[in-house]
Amino acid sequence: MAYEVPTPKYLRVLNTLRGRIEDDTYPPGTALPSESQLCTEFGVSRPTVLKALGILKQDGWIESQQGRGSFVRGRPPSGRTSPQHARDAVELDETADTEILHVGPVLATARIAAELNIPEGTPVYERRRRTVSQVGPVDLVATFVPVDIAVGTGITKPDPIDGGLLEHIARLKSLRGDYATERMTARRASKDEAEALAVPADEPVLSAVITVFQASGEPIMTSVLVMPGSRHEIEDTYPLS
Repeated sequence: MAYEVPTPKYLRVLNTLRGRIEDDTYPPGTALPSESQLCTEFGVSRPTVLKALGILKQDGWIESQQGRGSFVRGRPPSGRTSPQHARDAVELDETADTEILHVGPVLATARIAAELNIPEGTPVYERRRRTVSQVGPVDLVATFVPVDIAVGTGITKPDPIDGGLLEHIARLKSLRGDYATERMTARRASKDEAEALAVPADEPVLSAVITVFQASGEPIMTSVLVMPGSRHEIEDTYPLS
């Protein structure tokens, strides 16, 4: 069993507020509910609300006015692209250099259920695959898709999907991925992961949970990416201004 990291409470506040801005529940210029009102609505502490508001402000969704509260600016222009490992996890063409290890229904764990906003134990479709290079397996990806999205698509079938899962879902279900959240942890590989990746039992791995959302804030799918530390070096370039 992979280590289960609880979903941070601030993320539920963040995603809900961002979804309300995107669907014009809170149009530009609107004042957000007060911190105390948000604490009551979501059943969380003030630091949790402040963290969610701080990220929204940092990313350009809202602005703070001294003594008046937080006001909606609208959807900010995107100047950042997703890192390569995230694109590989959610967009990779399964017909290229990948091995499909499992396709079928499973019961959502607490972590996957929280990411997909469904009750724990709800059936979801899993597609588990690994990417293999000359040095051996370089990643292990398990993607979980709600049944209502998966049914009627190739997600339920064992054949590799040409063009990637997001493109496939957009084409057959008219659901477009608008943004994604990612949380990465460093840990030891589980026994099953070590066997699938052909690494020692004590191999350190990087594990990223990447959830793709529609513009409305409704989740489309969650991918759990596991990368052996000895076969990866992550590099990023970004502006400082």
